[in-house]
Amino acid sequence: MDRRTFLTQASGCAASASLIAAGCHFEPITKDNTKTIEVAVFEGGFGIEWHKDMARQYEQLHPGVKVNLWGDPRVDEKIKPRVLRRNPPDLASCTLPVWKLITAGRLFPLDDALASPAYGAEGKTWKETLRAGVLADYVYDDKTYALPSNLGVWACWYSKKLFREHGWSAPSTWDELTALCEKMLAAGIAPLAFQGKYPQYAWSTILSCYQRLVPFEKWYDIEDFKKGAFLDPSFVKAADLMQELAVKYFQKGALAMTHTESQMEWANGRAGMVFCGLWLKKEMEKALPDDFEMGCFPVPMVTGGTGDPKAIYSGGGESFFVFKDGKHPEIAADFLKFLLSIEPARDYVKRNDSLTPVIDCQVGIKISSALQSAVDAIEGSTRMYSDRLNTLYIEWHRTLVQQAQADLLRGAITGQQFADRLEAGAEAVRSNPNIYKPPARGVPAL
Repeated sequence: MDRRTFLTQASGCAASASLIAAGCHFEPITKDNTKTIEVAVFEGGFGIEWHKDMARQYEQLHPGVKVNLWGDPRVDEKIKPRVLRRNPPDLASCTLPVWKLITAGRLFPLDDALASPAYGAEGKTWKETLRAGVLADYVYDDKTYALPSNLGVWACWYSKKLFREHGWSAPSTWDELTALCEKMLAAGIAPLAFQGKYPQYAWSTILSCYQRLVPFEKWYDIEDFKKGAFLDPSFVKAADLMQELAVKYFQKGALAMTHTESQMEWANGRAGMVFCGLWLKKEMEKALPDDFEMGCFPVPMVTGGTGDPKAIYSGGGESFFVFKDGKHPEIAADFLKFLLSIEPARDYVKRNDSLTPVIDCQVGIKISSALQSAVDAIEGSTRMYSDRLNTLYIEWHRTLVQQAQADLLRGAITGQQFADRLEAGAEAVRSNPNIYKPPARGVPAL
């Protein structure tokens, strides 16, 4: 759910002895025994100023710890050789073949830290301060190996002002969505902008559409990579519906546009809507008119579908991993706990107009209409769900799935052919003993 999958002063947290005692779970360190942890962060749309300021606050809480925090848009490439040499940073937010590292025992489990007292939340463990379900994607042998620092939402974004001017309402069904697209065409406005240079932007919409068509017991067959899962006729229908949107309602030339080019068309009112993650406002904030009011709605329910109409595609992103080969993994885990505690989380919301996995991180804060729209969608949902195939089967997703989506969107293949390609690629993964396949997990508990 984070921007990287597709391509500021701190509010202050008092350095008090009581807060240190409540949060710290590693052996106390004195100024005479200073420890330095290295933290590498992907430097994307949200930047790294918040991370840096939180590092300085952590050092104030723990005078014997220094946090060497750095960021780079190509952080993955920079730390890969170090991981191979068993000289990684202590903590990193990056995109790596995580499951290879987990099964090889190269990542540090976070369960002790999760069970320890939370920073700034008296009487609660760290785990108890996090939204339910955000830990599920990286659990192996009942141990947790990653934590997301961002909570995202996949939705269709629109200009509230534009909708008011034309008397349009956010659709709640797929038929209403296509009818709205027809109204936009009649008004001389392209219905949908699309980040065509990166066809992966269609993936979350396809999966959301499929969820509207089937119960979760069926939807998670795909997530569990069960044989024949992609051949389900309802998955084929979801692909067909996505293709119909592309062929009929994408802005002319959209398939040749970058993410920023297409989103600029939407910001300037030449396209009425755009499917995107919660990072959209931060990514486009310098281009949006001063009076621009963003609103969003989840992927609408499909008529005749048997899925949950109030579930929302939402989950963690910008995940952090602690390396077992780092110099101080216990301290790194504690620093991560501090990052994902209530006061730093509130500061994150203020700066980035986005959410974190910390419960109630936005409560009591004045937030934008865009973020409020997303919060309303989450709070009105029955459950959150998200996809983890792109982190489990990286090459399958980056190559076969992306090319198949590009061909689907330009009408070169049918929805059935799209499903056939994905299933054939999935079968190759299933039969490859060198690729780790986690046990089926079924529908995660609420």
